[in-house]
Amino acid sequence: MKKKFNELINNANSKRNNTYYKLNQLPKITGLSIRMLKYKMVKIKEKYAGVTSLLEKDGKQWKIHYSIINEFMPINKRKTYTENNYDWQSFVSWNPFENYDKEYHQYLIYQIKNQMPDKYIKYTIELDGRGYNHVHFITDAQLPEVKTIVENVIYRYFSWNEISFEATTIINKYSSVNYTNKAPIITEII
Repeated sequence: MKKKFNELINNANSKRNNTYYKLNQLPKITGLSIRMLKYKMVKIKEKYAGVTSLLEKDGKQWKIHYSIINEFMPINKRKTYTENNYDWQSFVSWNPFENYDKEYHQYLIYQIKNQMPDKYIKYTIELDGRGYNHVHFITDAQLPEVKTIVENVIYRYFSWNEISFEATTIINKYSSVNYTNKAPIITEII
């Protein structure tokens, strides 16, 4: 049964982006030492045994798929944080149906930031397929708080049928941070 399950997982993952990391590249991403990462690897290699599309031994090195980097993130609070291992909680995106300049989007972000001054926001403004500016941001605020604040700001300037908006809880922090770095016109942490 497990063999069939692993075949299905490997088949589904064969169509994904094939970005792999080695264990010695993870300290920069996670903020953990190699020794701690090796301890985590003991459990992770049991969990993903047979799923070669996500975790595979290549000689003496492990090939770790980017989608399971979250498994290596620290559990306890860190003394020092990196952008990747910070405690990001919520992911927000909006895309107006008409084009607005980047300064307008920045103004909206600063309006949101003013309503939660003790929280961090990492945002990116980028172009969509139509060439229109849109925003993605991550924050350390909890989803209910973020959703309420963003809705109040967004719907002050747009009606519901002029913009698409989404706010979700972050499940995979590394992928969320990576997504905010993909193709920015502007990116900043405030």
